[in-house]
Amino acid sequence: MNPKILVILPSLNEAKAIGPVITGIKETLPGCTVMVIDGYSTDDTVAVSLKAGAEVIQVDKAFGIAAAIEAGILYAYRGKFDFLVRIDSDGQHPPKEVKNLMVPMLNGSADFVIGSRFLGEADYSPNLLRNASISTICFLLKVLYGIKISDCTSGCQIYNRELITFFAKDRLFEYSEIRAIWMAHKAGFRIKEEFINMAPREHGVSSFTLGIAFFYMFKNIVDLILSMPISLKRGAKT
Repeated sequence: MNPKILVILPSLNEAKAIGPVITGIKETLPGCTVMVIDGYSTDDTVAVSLKAGAEVIQVDKAFGIAAAIEAGILYAYRGKFDFLVRIDSDGQHPPKEVKNLMVPMLNGSADFVIGSRFLGEADYSPNLLRNASISTICFLLKVLYGIKISDCTSGCQIYNRELITFFAKDRLFEYSEIRAIWMAHKAGFRIKEEFINMAPREHGVSSFTLGIAFFYMFKNIVDLILSMPISLKRGAKT
């Protein structure tokens, strides 16, 4: 029996890029459900997504990308999906490469897979500021939690059903790429990184501005430090 896979694409004004991403996902993972979680785009993102065969829900951008991903996790939990795949809607995560990231999930060797642009020669490299932010947070994850991760802010993450359930049942859970990593690690889930050849953005403008970069790094550093006394225990496998 084929696994039930949900692919979520958080989006905001990505009409020029999102169509080929949806088509690529459907070709790479036949039978999967593609869900675009849109922040009330002012362009044709919703129309393009529906035409390409995706389902669409909208979450106000005022709540940030965290609310969009949380909505996707809850949808995956309630829909009893076996796997949840999150990739960016701007085309920087080539859909054809997601199939390789699914291998450790399908063979049962990982509960959580991260697509890392730093495990090989990627076509895209973050700017100096973003690299500094990533390096700092990866260092803290290693020092504070013993987690060796190369791409802690990757927008390409895959969860199995047990991890979906873990996040969905935690009423205090507030998504960020980093929080998902340390929570899963502390709860005993198996995390694995696989190389993904991240591509340069061809359309639109990244929302990761200078101000957001500093806020993101500060927020996650505080979160990492304050979370240290919290004890999380992994429930039994079902």
